[in-house]
Amino acid sequence: MKKLLVFLAVSFMASKSFAQVSDGVYSLPSIPGWYAVHISNGDLRRFYTFSVTGDWYKYEGSQSGNKSVLAITGTEINEGIELTQSPVGFVSKTTYCLPADHEACIETDLSEELTGMSALLATGSLKAVYKLQWGGELVLYESNGIAVVLLFEKEAGDDPYSHIGAYTMTISEELRLSNLDIVVESDTEDSTGLVFDLVITDLENPQISFDNITCTIADTETCDFLKKTYFTQVIRTL
Repeated sequence: MKKLLVFLAVSFMASKSFAQVSDGVYSLPSIPGWYAVHISNGDLRRFYTFSVTGDWYKYEGSQSGNKSVLAITGTEINEGIELTQSPVGFVSKTTYCLPADHEACIETDLSEELTGMSALLATGSLKAVYKLQWGGELVLYESNGIAVVLLFEKEAGDDPYSHIGAYTMTISEELRLSNLDIVVESDTEDSTGLVFDLVITDLENPQISFDNITCTIADTETCDFLKKTYFTQVIRTL
């Protein structure tokens, strides 16, 4: 009987673990050129969908039973989605979209499901989301000893600007991230040539700071201004 109870307890914990969507990057086969990244901290969830051309959307929420329940932020519509784990990654379903007469909501079919396929999953304890001084958002996690860094930027206005960047960095034993390698950038017009390291305080509460900032294109005066104005503080938001 004791062995049976232990087996049932282990099976129950395994089933709970299986029910949660894994952290990491996913491809969206039904929307060519689009991807998603899911990041968790306890029961809190952050979810971004993004395209290689620079468009992106952010959802925030929490774990509820076997689902990640999230709401879109920073847009003129109110949309809710549910994510559940699937054998290949996750399944996303829109639960509501308001106002009902908005073009985006009219085109939304609540009966449709979107599949995300695992592309580069998190394998370590290092994972967090940060707000940068210039308004960008940085997602960071570890996958098989390599740091995956995703950058999301938006600027409103008459000509709204939206940008994404995906990078990998090596992780030293001292938790220094270096050797920035570009995987993809939606905007390749770089007038600064900024290169930097990221220094992590610890894995329990991974605060980060920029270090070894250099500019391979901009002059020294411009580079010093950028360092003092935009790279002195990073705020963790998840």
